[in-house]
Parts: sequence; structure tokens; C-alpha cells
Amino acid sequence: MKKLEEGSTTNHKVIAISIFLGFIGWLSKSVLDSLVLYQKPFLEVFIMDVPISEVYVRIFVCVCFFIFGLLLSKNLIQRKEAEVELKKAHDALSGANEVLEGKVEERTKEVEKLLREKTELIIQLGHDLKTPLTPLMGLLPTILRQESDPKMKEYLEISIRNVHFIRDLVSKTIDIARLDLELVEFNIKDTNLLVEIDKVIQNNQFLLKDKDIWVENNIDGKIFVKADGLKIREVFNNLLTNAVKYTSKKDGLITVNAKEDEGFVVISVKDTGVGMDGGQLEHVFDELYKVDPARHDLNSNGLGLSICKRIVEKHGGKIRVESKGLEEGSTVIFTLPLSTKKDQNK
Repeated sequence: MKKLEEGSTTNHKVIAISIFLGFIGWLSKSVLDSLVLYQKPFLEVFIMDVPISEVYVRIFVCVCFFIFGLLLSKNLIQRKEAEVELKKAHDALSGANEVLEGKVEERTKEVEKLLREKTELIIQLGHDLKTPLTPLMGLLPTILRQESDPKMKEYLEISIRNVHFIRDLVSKTIDIARLDLELVEFNIKDTNLLVEIDKVIQNNQFLLKDKDIWVENNIDGKIFVKADGLKIREVFNNLLTNAVKYTSKKDGLITVNAKEDEGFVVISVKDTGVGMDGGQLEHVFDELYKVDPARHDLNSNGLGLSICKRIVEKHGGKIRVESKGLEEGSTVIFTLPLSTKKDQNK
């Protein structure tokens, strides 16, 4: 009923405007006649009898103005109605968006709360797990030294390896959880990249010599980055030990390079190891993921690259892994903010 009333009102408006414009047409023709055709006062021309032909002309002009008014007024009224409907729809949509945004914000807060609680639970469980492991790490080697039975010594060695694996896994899981919760403070300062990498290489000399792997460090000693030196050493240590772990052949080579690029330093750590295929590259930063040769290796917990990714991103950089395929080696490439200390030293 309401729509019928609105339609009737619209039609009345259209007709009224059209009649008015028709009258304007008659009036305009009368004015022109008084000025041009008859050259008499307007009222005489408007009121006096005129030839029938002139009446037809005036009727034709009036009809033209009426039709023009019909089309124009209907278009204007419809446009106005469309604007009103559009505004109503826009208001309704804005209201719906506000409700939706409120719900999304509410759900986001709930998810963030759950994730935070989960991460805090992981940290607490990790600390609880480390407590009983500590005495085991001290007692088992003591028992091993006192044991004479070869079979028992073998069992004890297996137990010691597993205890160390679990403790390392728990420690790194806690590290990831603390990084996710931003509980780890970063001491960002001008850091000499070469110095930090040399420290990691020196600390891993025994491991490198044992696997007969050579490290070629091509980093310029003048390159400084804005970074936490301790955290950067942790990144390099994870990358170096990973490269050694996946380089099974003798005379392996690990090459470290760095170059400046638009406010960042691009660092690459390339090895001549087992390499990776496309499927492995997709999951390389997933937590607890191991490439096939290390799936049952207790020296690998699959968390090293996950930690590296978080540390690099906390510095504002990016990290990726490239490989041409299996047995083609791998290259880890990451970026760190460039320091201006180098320029100051010039």
C-alpha cells in the first residue's frame, strides 16, 4: 500500500511539472509573437483572438514543452528517488559494516587472547619439562662413566642423546614462544657483520673440521648493520650448523656473502649439501619440519629456521631459502637494516 501511495505521489508531481512547463511554452510563444510577429503589447497578444493557425502553433509548442517537462521531471524525480534509495542502502551497509567490524574486532581479540594463553602455557610447560631434565643431564654421564657392561653403556648413551635432544627441543620451543609474545628484548645497535660471523665460525671450528667442511667468508669488514649482535650470532649459528648437518660429503664448502641494497644488507649462506626440492622449500620455515635426511636425526629438532625467521623479521628484514634441487646445495638469503656507521667512519 505504501509503495502504491508513493507511486501515485510521484505521478502527480510529474503531471504538475509538465503542465507548468506547457503553460511556460504558451507564455513564451506569446511573448515572441508580441515582440516579433505582431509587434503589439504582450497582454493584447496573449488575450486577443489570434488566427487559428497561430493557435495550432501555440498548442504544438505547448505540447512540446509538456512532453519535455514530462520526460525531464520524471527523470529528475526518479533520480532523486534513486539517490534516496542509494543513501538508505549506503546507511544500511555502513551500519552492517560497523556491526561486522565490531564482530571481527571482538573475534580477533578472542583469538589473540587464546593464542597468547596457548603460548604462555607452552612457556610454562617448557620450564616444567626442563626442571626434571636438568638432574638427568648430570646423573646419566656419571652413571655412564661408572658402568662397565657394554650393553648398559650403549643404553645409557642412547638415553643421554635423547635427554639432550628433548632439552634442546624444549629450549627452542620456549625461545619461539617468547619471540611470538615479544618477551625477548633486542639490543639494537651498530654491529660489525664480519666480527659477528667470525665469532660463530670460530665457535664451530671443531664441528667444521670433524666434517671436513671449509667456510669461505667474503663479507667486507666495513659493513655495519642495525642489529642485536647476540641474536645475529644465533641466526648464523643455526644456519651454519644446518649447512654442516646437510653436507654429507667430504670437502664441503659453505660460502657467506653480503652486499648493500637500498638501506639493507643482503646476506647469503650457501652450502654444497643435499639441496631441496620445491615441496621441501614450501615448508622449510614450518616449525618441527625436517627435510628427509634428518627426519629421524636426534641432532635436529626442526626449529632452527623458524627461530631464524622470527629474529630476522623482528629486525625488520626478510628471509628465504633457494635451491636448484636435490644434491644441488641450498642458499639461505636474509636482509638486515644497514647502519650508517660505515659512512660516519669515512
